[in-house]
Amino acid sequence: MLYSVMILVCSLSVSPSDCRPETAIDVVRGPKVASPAQCGFLGQATIARTTLAPREGQEYLKIVCRRGEA
Repeated sequence: MLYSVMILVCSLSVSPSDCRPETAIDVVRGPKVASPAQCGFLGQATIARTTLAPREGQEYLKIVCRRGEA
């Protein structure tokens, strides 16, 4: 089963448990991967190699792995 990497940009007013694609300010879709571990590693690598950065004091980033996302 493949997993989809998603990086969510969420407001600090949204708790991490409530930070989902539906509640995020922005969603960056990453590559498809074969395991949750690869999802975490590639999510971090995607953040590191882009200019994606939360606005300090206003936002945070969250990596989400979705199983079987198209």
